[in-house]
Amino acid sequence: MTFAKPLKILVYPSFKHDYQVKRKQIAKSSTLWLSGRYFDDYTLYHVTGLTTVQSPQSIGVLTLEDSPLDVSKLQSIFNFPFLHATSTKDFINLKFRFYLSEGNTEVEFEFVNLDRLFVRIDQKETPLGELKKKKVAIIGMGSGGSLLALYLAKSGVKNFIFIDDDLLETHNIIRHICDLSQLGRFKTRAVKDYILARIPDVQIETIEQKFVLHTKKDFDFFLESLQGIDLIAAVSGEHDVNYAINDFVHTNQLAIPLVYAGTFAGVKGGLMFKVDPRKGDYCYHCVYAKPETGSSSIPTTIELEHKITYDRTLQEQLAQPGLGLDVDNLTLLLAKFCLDLLLTGIPHGLYHFPYNFYMWYNRTIKTSDQTAIKYDGLELYYYEDLTTDPTCPFHSTSSVPNFSSDINNPD
Repeated sequence: MTFAKPLKILVYPSFKHDYQVKRKQIAKSSTLWLSGRYFDDYTLYHVTGLTTVQSPQSIGVLTLEDSPLDVSKLQSIFNFPFLHATSTKDFINLKFRFYLSEGNTEVEFEFVNLDRLFVRIDQKETPLGELKKKKVAIIGMGSGGSLLALYLAKSGVKNFIFIDDDLLETHNIIRHICDLSQLGRFKTRAVKDYILARIPDVQIETIEQKFVLHTKKDFDFFLESLQGIDLIAAVSGEHDVNYAINDFVHTNQLAIPLVYAGTFAGVKGGLMFKVDPRKGDYCYHCVYAKPETGSSSIPTTIELEHKITYDRTLQEQLAQPGLGLDVDNLTLLLAKFCLDLLLTGIPHGLYHFPYNFYMWYNRTIKTSDQTAIKYDGLELYYYEDLTTDPTCPFHSTSSVPNFSSDINNPD
């Protein structure tokens, strides 16, 4: 067998951790199994862990120095070139040999340093020391929620709660961050694994439950689950869920900022807006005044007079109706929106969003009188005149209602 390039072995911190845990067992068993993966005609190996039994992820074995090795037996087990690692019990003098059918050779290896994951964004403009302290709850793990989670994690946020009861289906894949290998799994758990494969030290809790408040048990459960949260991102695209979140936060008078976001039909555009109860902002009830009819107080396109134009044009973005690309455009802006809110009062060099309510369109929109308004670029429109609604149950002159007292059936 000939190779196009030199063999390379990368050893992950998880391997060193497994060795510390299992090194006592190596005295009882002559062999531990190296787990990991190989690439490119066996010229690259990732050694990610150690197991006491063989598995489909096994790529070789580890033994103590000078322990006998049954090469013929291992060659019958592995149908590809395998690795043999040797070490002392205290993890000194670790060596790797690469076994082919015609012989073996010692190969140098490299430890993967995960401390370098964030070196390219670790700067004063991005205060990672502050972001890693934050905890974000994302409600909705669809195409928007999954990408939002990924980009917040890649920006330095270290603590999350994912809430969704949906399973990943075939039609989700084309716009979702997860792939076909995750079909049938809860979106929460699939997205968690996707992120941990990139940033292993992120702490992610998952709740496979729709955010609804049918019973007092639901109410109490979410009240306990959302302790210590710095931001709630409501991205399920479901009005009933958004109303439940709004009622939950305002009923309990929680000092937790919220961000609501979603796309319009056909992904011809979308909106995002923030609600900060600490500042007395309008709430979801104020924006969507008549949930039973579906009408709302969202401003019309004609009323949006100000705009922020980003550098890329629609042609460069190749935006088309319903594409995941359109969802991604809004979600990337949403991620920046969330970071700005998380860093309120903290000096940073990221873009600052001075307004609470933003809309984005990616093509010609017809207003209610059939007037066509054409959008030639990737533009984010802001609206600065939305106020609290005097008929809103949380912003009227009457006292704040206690929805929890209306919830019966404690089971």
